[in-house]
Amino acid sequence: MFAWIICAAAAVPLVYFLIVYQFSYWKRRGITQLTPSFPFGDLGPFFRQRSSLGVVYADVYRLCKRLPFVGIYFSLRPMLVVNDPELIKNVLVRDFDHFHDRGLYVNEEKDPLSGHLFALGGEQWRHHRSKLTPTFTSGRLKEMFTNLVQIGRVLQDHVAKRAGEDIEIRDVMARYTTDIIASVGFGIENDSINEKGNIFREMGTKVFSTDLKTILRLTSTFFTPKLNALFGFKFIAQEIEDFIMNVVRETLEYRESNKVVRKDMMQLLMQLRNSGTVSIDDRWDIEVSTNKKKLSLEQVTAHAFVFFIAAYETSSTTISFCLFELARNPDIQKKVQQEIDQVLASHNGEITYDNINEMKYLENCIDETLRKYPAVPFLNRECSKDYKIPGTDTTIEKGTSLVIPVLGLHRDPDHYPEPDRFIPERFSNFEDISTKPYLPFGAGPRNCIGLRLGKLQTKAGLVMMLSKFNVRLADETYASKELALDARSVVLMPVGGIKVSISERRAS
Repeated sequence: MFAWIICAAAAVPLVYFLIVYQFSYWKRRGITQLTPSFPFGDLGPFFRQRSSLGVVYADVYRLCKRLPFVGIYFSLRPMLVVNDPELIKNVLVRDFDHFHDRGLYVNEEKDPLSGHLFALGGEQWRHHRSKLTPTFTSGRLKEMFTNLVQIGRVLQDHVAKRAGEDIEIRDVMARYTTDIIASVGFGIENDSINEKGNIFREMGTKVFSTDLKTILRLTSTFFTPKLNALFGFKFIAQEIEDFIMNVVRETLEYRESNKVVRKDMMQLLMQLRNSGTVSIDDRWDIEVSTNKKKLSLEQVTAHAFVFFIAAYETSSTTISFCLFELARNPDIQKKVQQEIDQVLASHNGEITYDNINEMKYLENCIDETLRKYPAVPFLNRECSKDYKIPGTDTTIEKGTSLVIPVLGLHRDPDHYPEPDRFIPERFSNFEDISTKPYLPFGAGPRNCIGLRLGKLQTKAGLVMMLSKFNVRLADETYASKELALDARSVVLMPVGGIKVSISERRAS
């Protein structure tokens, strides 16, 4: 017993030395760092659930934005926060070959849904990205647009019944985007807008739940992937994996057995599974392959699932934040509605893929929403080979994690004067805005592959709402104060949702 006490006492200084040594990683490389503390490093507010991770990175940016980069520690793991817009362009675009991976957890054998496009690295990512890119052409989206309009009509009917009520609009819009992705992603006619206990909605909610287990699951997937491998953590909960797997399996089997052709993403994934490529001539029909499939069921499911969680969450949040800003800026809301009315009047009131893209001021409002509330508030990359930072003697070592603080950049008054004000006109001059850091969908070869679909369903949702309804704040105190953001969420999520009051517009 005495010997164990002696050994434990001797180990304490050794552990202390190892922690101090680890926390000097950036100093030993001549890079300015913050002042970490054990066990959370520089991210104590996030681990203590006082600030969301995107807000913590934005705080680091505000503190150190005069430095082109600064070293921090995610617990004991060294990470480099990149602040300089030119260096960010190097990382994302010019020197992409050094930073092509995100460094996320992937284990296709034991955790099949982890092998999706967002997480894959290296040649696997290049291969799947090139094969999936034709899925999002203008021609494909145009033919899918009818599905968006049909679901939008259901949304309008639902909201009309609730006119005069205070509505938690984020939940309503999440149901709208869930139904869109169920339709164009999985080929399933879903009605979570009207069905409170809808299974698709429930599963989508569980993916981004703010319970401790889900937070740990997402955090380890993004930042400590070795823990996932060590402890067998999965990318998502088993019940969600089972649900999505069954949906995709049944859809594939039914369509192939009955030669069903439907204009949606699942049809294009079937093309890729059977022929190894997506038709570039906008054909939707496929030949059912009797040979070995080019994609496994698990790969098809992983890609379909990541489209689902990315498209429903980011678009619903963007629509909701945009409606909130329009509610507290009624003059801007009126201007958007006038544009919508004018465009629709010139097309006999019909909402089409072509005329929705004529609404330039609406797009400015969406862009300004994504500036102030970027759906993904930070970007992460991993250095794939040693990289000497141009103009310095500093080398970023292979395997180093980098963070780009998107929220901090977007709310920097040096880039965007009066950053807390909602000013859509910022985006009316492309030449001016192209000189500023603007990264709601990333940039370079690894930007968001579904950005066009995301923007399209965001536009459609806003047109459906604003063409028929006026939106005002349910709580007028928010006319002069900002929304509180959920400290437990990885994405930007308002505490308690977003409540607005809806009234039907009168014909002018």
